[in-house]
Amino acid sequence: MIHTLRHIVQRVSQAESVEQSVDQLVKLTRDAMQTDCCSLYLQDDSGLVLCATEGLSPDAVGRARLQLGEGIVGTVAQREEIINLADAPTHPAFKRLPLAQEDDFLAFLAAPLIHRRNLVGVLVVQQRIARQFSEEEESFVITLASQLAPELRERALTRTLTQRQRHFSALSAAPGIAMAPGCLARPRVSLEQSPRRSTLPEQEWPRLQAALARSSSELELLATRLDRELGDEILQIFDSFQLLLADKGLQQGLQRLCQRGWSAETAVCKVVLETIGRFEAMEDEYLRERASDIRDLGQRVLEQLARPADVGSRWQQPVILVAREISATMLAEVPPQYLAGIISLRGGVNSHAAILARAMGIPALVAVDGVRLEQLADKPLLLDAMAGQFWLEPEAPLLQKYQQIKRNRERRQADLQLRLDQPCVSLDGQTVALQLNADLKSEEDSLERQGVAGIGLFRTEALFMSYSQFPTEQQQERFYRQILQQAGTKPVVIRTLDVGGDKPLPYLPLREDNPFLGWRGVRLTLDHPELFLGQLRALIKADQGLGNLQIMVPMVSQLDEIRQCRRLLAQAVQELSEELKVPVRRPPLGIMVEVPAAVFQLSNWRSELDFVSVGSNDLTQYLLAVDRNNAQVGEQYDAFHPAVVSALDMVARQAGSLRFGLCGELASEVPGALLLLALGYRHLSMNANALGVVHYLVRHLDLSTLGPLRLALLSANDGAAVRALLTDCLQQGQLAKLVPFHSGPQPQA
Repeated sequence: MIHTLRHIVQRVSQAESVEQSVDQLVKLTRDAMQTDCCSLYLQDDSGLVLCATEGLSPDAVGRARLQLGEGIVGTVAQREEIINLADAPTHPAFKRLPLAQEDDFLAFLAAPLIHRRNLVGVLVVQQRIARQFSEEEESFVITLASQLAPELRERALTRTLTQRQRHFSALSAAPGIAMAPGCLARPRVSLEQSPRRSTLPEQEWPRLQAALARSSSELELLATRLDRELGDEILQIFDSFQLLLADKGLQQGLQRLCQRGWSAETAVCKVVLETIGRFEAMEDEYLRERASDIRDLGQRVLEQLARPADVGSRWQQPVILVAREISATMLAEVPPQYLAGIISLRGGVNSHAAILARAMGIPALVAVDGVRLEQLADKPLLLDAMAGQFWLEPEAPLLQKYQQIKRNRERRQADLQLRLDQPCVSLDGQTVALQLNADLKSEEDSLERQGVAGIGLFRTEALFMSYSQFPTEQQQERFYRQILQQAGTKPVVIRTLDVGGDKPLPYLPLREDNPFLGWRGVRLTLDHPELFLGQLRALIKADQGLGNLQIMVPMVSQLDEIRQCRRLLAQAVQELSEELKVPVRRPPLGIMVEVPAAVFQLSNWRSELDFVSVGSNDLTQYLLAVDRNNAQVGEQYDAFHPAVVSALDMVARQAGSLRFGLCGELASEVPGALLLLALGYRHLSMNANALGVVHYLVRHLDLSTLGPLRLALLSANDGAAVRALLTDCLQQGQLAKLVPFHSGPQPQA
């Protein structure tokens, strides 16, 4: 069953059009279940429409319709549950569709297709004889429907929506406006493409040889990188790929087709599909499973053929990068001057790619419904990542309107950045320390501004990831020294190594069932005191003669972890004092509050600490049990959830005289900064692009008047109510000009 399901899902997802995908689905399902009929109904604005069938009249496709609750199919859709009948015409809800000519069918089994609580359609199988479908058949249809619902929803929405409009909604991951052609980050290639003859047949085999060689090198690099992380069984797949690429019979078949005048792409498609067919026809289940490996290999070679010989020549103008799910590596492949914006069909607003986009100041949208990647390739796009929307091939008046909005916004941002030379002091005279989040560079230009108080979070894992092995103490010292010097007299909070979870080191592979709750952060470094001591020594030596270093430890959940860190820090100070024969300064030691246990225990830990800083990203995902990188639950990640607001308030109340602040993404958005200020936070660390607007917010607020807002926030029932309270506050007086920075204008298409 698993092989059959995988085969159907794969064929449907790889079809080149909506029509081909639904036709493949009903044909393959009917054949797999050996029934007389299989049909697919999809939902649109008018109800359910028959989109494909194998067994009913072809004339009914696109014409036969049912409302929710109408007929047995409509009942399945309305109830959102499976119905299995031995004699469908006797059911009270049965409705005859003359166009469909289904009078001959008695047995009936239908399952709803549901994606993220939304009905996509209904999958139906029928048989002429009167019989109850078995439990195994029910299970097969339910599983198939659940697997195909996301793909069919995307394809169906693409077909119906793009016929009527070219305006789409999404979630805003990084604010801004962009106007540029769409560019596929990783062009999707299909083996089921039309055959094509070559106009230069003598060039096709050399092209294909080069693509085969590049594919082999790419696989070798991947296998080498994963060698210590994966088991031998998985690595054997890479070996089999290499054997296939080097197979003389395969290469001779490809060469013959090229010599006969076919393009290199067509030669790959023909040979690979023929090989897949042979494997799928084999009786041995293991060998049948290898067909998917061969398909993957063929697509890899096609991708190599699709890439230009000179990769650098691809970037000739600014583009909006589009992908099914944008990754940080995709962003790294585009020169910054050519990256105008980002559209990711999947993903969440707090994925690492989204955080990176905000840090870079690149407008970004995620979680887009109703559009396919291929539609956006090389087409003019208008991206409004403040209001969460974009247009495909926008008309000239709309472009002109947004060009003016973009110019006004850029002027306003430039003005706000200039004002950073003024102290960050509120109307009632309270000083707020605005600091930077940084990793491989320290944003030296921003640090020179009077309104910027230093670096509130410097992530050292970026340094470790830039090496192929653990950097030496001397290498670390030189790097840290440069960062501390660039900050001048301003404090620099450097976080000790925080790997694990979604930040693995290639030379320290971690294999865990649940890495976010596993061996990461302080747990890892305390288990390797030699690494922790080496980093502490490098930090302390780098601080000699400067005195602006502060050390912060991540993922602390127990008092004993703090005491062990203090002991190792004291050991490093003593060792260096003896080694350098001069007194060595002990830097302040703090922790990140990102595990819920730290929120509840902070009052008991204060005497052991010099400061604390909330890591709102991880604290939110741990409080809500939502992985911020998981697109399936990304919409439930809400930094304004009442539980998060209460936890932030608890930290502020328990800190007492201990210095406390926040260094997560929450501080980088205007409503988030206002929330924190209302709760009493006076140390906020954020990305450089957010400094100007938060600085303006502070200078135009009377912080002493925010007490009632705090009480209202703590009484809110949900995240929407929290946002509404913050927005109402921002709509008043001179703060109203900040609203477009997070909600944005919403002109009509």
